[in-house]
Amino acid sequence: MHKIRRRLMFACGLQAMLGTPMVARASGFPERPLKLIMAYPPGGGADQWARIIARPLEAQLGQPIVFDYRPGGSATSAADAAARAANDGYTIHMIDSTALAYVPNLRRVSYDPTKSFTPLGYVGAVPMCIVATPSISVRSVEELVALASKKPGQLNCASAGVGSPHHLIAEFFKIRAGIRIGHIPYKGATQYLSDLAAGQVQLAVSTIAPAVPYVQSGRLRVLGVTTAQRVSAMLDVPTIAEQGYPGFDEKPWSCFVAPTGLPSAVLERLRAALQTVLGSDEVAAALRQVGLEDIHGLAVEKVSGRIAEDLAKWKMVIQQAGITLES
Repeated sequence: MHKIRRRLMFACGLQAMLGTPMVARASGFPERPLKLIMAYPPGGGADQWARIIARPLEAQLGQPIVFDYRPGGSATSAADAAARAANDGYTIHMIDSTALAYVPNLRRVSYDPTKSFTPLGYVGAVPMCIVATPSISVRSVEELVALASKKPGQLNCASAGVGSPHHLIAEFFKIRAGIRIGHIPYKGATQYLSDLAAGQVQLAVSTIAPAVPYVQSGRLRVLGVTTAQRVSAMLDVPTIAEQGYPGFDEKPWSCFVAPTGLPSAVLERLRAALQTVLGSDEVAAALRQVGLEDIHGLAVEKVSGRIAEDLAKWKMVIQQAGITLES
């Protein structure tokens, strides 16, 4: 007994000198509010998704979640702040394909998409669609490809900016279809959809939600959706894959991450809490109502692999299409 007591006293003394081990400190995690770094300003789609998730996540963790908005740098300012944060679990980040796979292939970033973050949970993806002004006589992807083949370089396609998901998905489709269509970058959906409806541009790749009112009113015609499965908001619209391009499944996606090097107990706690929240039917339904799809679409253990795959794929697309941030 005396030997055991002396060993325990020695261990306690050593622990006091070196500091409490991270695993021990993690046992009561979390003991204070968490910070959620956001790449986009309040009120947008990403903010809506995060707030739907944050409310039940607070209940799971027993602590408030404070939103920290870091817009700018095409979503990389927030990613940089998250990568540099302390790896104690009190800073998390909702990151997406823009910061993980698109921008890092267009310019140097201060973080490594495959090494700077620990995935915590997959959120979902944003379905997109190809829409056309009614002034061009196409009603399907097949008809679009036929027209573009007859008039190479004469049609143009709007997007939300150079290097945006809209732009890159359009370029990938053009590569798959072997067609030439010009690119006209805009600063957002409001501008390009109104110009498209007015016939000033012929085509656009758009997120579903802002396009729906234009399609329902007949001001735009939707040709196909970019996801592997049909979209709940446009169930009557076939996918691009259904129209002759098997395997076409392109959509920007989001996940929660933390800085790399989390203590194992903290990582398990965060992942378990997010799994409970994201696995909720109520949360999934709420996310779908604000335009997110592919809920439960990827296990957290596979997120790192998806990031690596996307980096490689979009590097190929960007190089093959000759895209630069000035293009």
